[in-house]
Amino acid sequence: MNSASPTADVGRKCSSDTGCCADPQPFDLSLETVRLDVPDGTGVRTIFSCFDFKLPQGAMLGIRGPSGAGKTSFLKCLSGIITPTEGVVRWGTLALSQCTESVRDRWRGQHCGFLFQDFRLFEDLTALDNVLLPLTFRGTIAAHDRETAREMLAARGIRTNTRAGDLSRGEMQRTALVRVLMGRPAVILADEPTANLDEARGDIVVDDLMSAAQSLSASLILVSHSDRVLKRLPLTAEIRAGRFITPDELTPSRSIP
Repeated sequence: MNSASPTADVGRKCSSDTGCCADPQPFDLSLETVRLDVPDGTGVRTIFSCFDFKLPQGAMLGIRGPSGAGKTSFLKCLSGIITPTEGVVRWGTLALSQCTESVRDRWRGQHCGFLFQDFRLFEDLTALDNVLLPLTFRGTIAAHDRETAREMLAARGIRTNTRAGDLSRGEMQRTALVRVLMGRPAVILADEPTANLDEARGDIVVDDLMSAAQSLSASLILVSHSDRVLKRLPLTAEIRAGRFITPDELTPSRSIP
């Protein structure tokens, strides 16, 4: 484990599994003056700027904001899919945004589960094969992994040998969630996970997400347009006009009108 001070690796680009890129423990999140610019055809547009924020490991945070505010880009920054124009995204002692792409990819594969609103399933594969697919990139799938996947799918009412394309939307999202949980992530990022579901099925997915995060002691950061969903999370934040309004500036989600 890296014993350097929290800011010791800021500004360094690292490419190894040691030093500033040692596995972070715990997975506390820290954003340090984060800014993200993107090209918009006529120049550069700032999606968000001056994001300073801390979230302890195991916290559950809901993020709201209008379409185009940068919520999905924010999750991508947190997971290392993209890097901010300025500032540092830090998980524990790891300055993730300062690492090379290969190290960020490896960190994400080992520690981060990403749940998408469009499920990202291969429709011609069975539910079981979809769940096990990420494990194939890590090497041979153990017999106990296959059995665990079957049990987790069955517990959610999913027929393991059914083609993903034949599942209902709710079943697809629950299958996608099992795929995330098979990796036992320390961080779960959910991008509008209930957007394509009715309220009843959406409630099931949110309950499952929160229960799984709690059992894994994982951080859960969930983006949603739905006040119904956000009210269920203990903390809420908002991305508005390029600014990150933190939980300290908002009332607890149970008080959202």
